[in-house]
Amino acid sequence: MKNLIFQYYIPYEMGDKDIGGVEMPEWAHAGKRSAQAYAKLCGADYILDHDRYFEHIDPRLDSTKLIFDEKWDEYDNILSIDLDMLISTKWNIFDYIIGDVAMVHELGVHTGGPAGWMRKVMDAPLYQRGIIAYGKHLFGKDWMFPKSEKYPEERFRYLNGGLQLWSREGRQKARKHFTSIDDYVLHTRYTEQMYINLQLSQPIFDVVELDTSWNRMPYQWNGGQPDGKINHFLARTKFNMPKLEHTELSIWEPS
Repeated sequence: MKNLIFQYYIPYEMGDKDIGGVEMPEWAHAGKRSAQAYAKLCGADYILDHDRYFEHIDPRLDSTKLIFDEKWDEYDNILSIDLDMLISTKWNIFDYIIGDVAMVHELGVHTGGPAGWMRKVMDAPLYQRGIIAYGKHLFGKDWMFPKSEKYPEERFRYLNGGLQLWSREGRQKARKHFTSIDDYVLHTRYTEQMYINLQLSQPIFDVVELDTSWNRMPYQWNGGQPDGKINHFLARTKFNMPKLEHTELSIWEPS
């Protein structure tokens, strides 16, 4: 098996202290080093990519190049992981049965509760760029996001795009069945995570839901302390990554 751990960084020309800038910030370097060490442990290749793929749209959608660009088909499995994540586990994620793709359901935040911006995003009409309305526009009036098999009490499944484990067969199937990104951009104002969720709602895809420990977010940490196999340092928590890099929270190699 030829496996790859893939990360992507966009050098924003205008600079943004929260998400990046022209130069990679130190938190991103910490995430890179953690992923590099994990790739070595798993016997996988590692690539940090900076190249644009869709020059005319939001650069965050360029992460879907793993699907649309056939050059990545040399790899049997690809783990795409955001730079704002630290890997603490020594379990080899490539040993899991992954179907077409394996991801983690994002508990509660986007799909639970009667209020919140994501609920409004989901339920707005099409002319207000509502996501469910757009899904019905794509897939028919009876379409709806599938239920989570792992968390059936949730309104529906919503996968976090920070960690995606794709098989070659899954990427090739997605290349054939994913609908147009240009049409998605025309009808919505949202980025690659929502696009991936819409497309993977098609019943043709075999989606495996990993345990949340593989993509543990700050609101899930026990007592506010990172406790996942892979911890996802969302928003301003990412600025803590450099000081946590050389602890048990990250695989690392002494220099």
